[in-house]
Amino acid sequence: MTEAAGPRAVSWSELRFASPLVKVMTVTCDLRRSGPSLTYYVDRTWVGLPLSGLFTVHARDDEHLVHQALGVVFPQGLEYRMGHPTDDGDTAVTLGFDTGIVEEALSTTLERVRVTRLDVRLRYALGLLLAAARRGDDALLVDVLALDLLRSITAGLAPERQCSTSPAARAKVDRVRALLAERPEDHWTLQSVARLVDYSPFHLARQFRAHTGVSVHRYLTDLRVAAALGRIEAGDPSVATIAADLGFSHHSHLTATLRGRLGLTPRAIRDRLGQPRRDH
Repeated sequence: MTEAAGPRAVSWSELRFASPLVKVMTVTCDLRRSGPSLTYYVDRTWVGLPLSGLFTVHARDDEHLVHQALGVVFPQGLEYRMGHPTDDGDTAVTLGFDTGIVEEALSTTLERVRVTRLDVRLRYALGLLLAAARRGDDALLVDVLALDLLRSITAGLAPERQCSTSPAARAKVDRVRALLAERPEDHWTLQSVARLVDYSPFHLARQFRAHTGVSVHRYLTDLRVAAALGRIEAGDPSVATIAADLGFSHHSHLTATLRGRLGLTPRAIRDRLGQPRRDH
């Protein structure tokens, strides 16, 4: 991607892995609570996956709220801007593939930015990719993990928005999504969230599912799971502490949820990340 115009964000990047097939980088932005600023031009289709924080992508007439456990495809030839709705900054992983690979995976040509449905399996696969790159594993393995992740992203792209979608309703749902993503550890209730967007609990539940495909409870739980995966990847030794910090009722609740979403326990996740077994 190349810069076009606008105020410069406070950001920096780090190369994590590079091969003839894919380049993996982390990009951190420290621009706090701001609207769309710098304009970028996409000279080659690339993919982004947030590690922490949240941001908005503005391209053509679309606005997308992006946070952990989502993937974003930026198609070649597009100009876009980014906004930052919180004070915490954000970090994302970018995957830049060799010419034509993303288009082959998509089996179509995209004309707009596309975002996946919320899927904690993407966040887990991203952790495996970064762990393999950090360990200096064989380039063939890292390439395969990157392609597997790309395949999951292209398969999980949400349907394009329909003209009948209410912009006002989407804005309110996105505000709820932002609140949950910014503070997944809070003890939210449907009543408290609905009150913040001037909806009844019934109307919020209906609109939220219509726009995201899942319930508010499922969405919040998956955000907590994504945050837990980040803590496990960082080497946090205590599943009990992670569970308590993120709003799970008990460490067994977190373990059961991970098993339900990924088919894996925290210990199995640590094993696959190449970490020592130290859960307690």
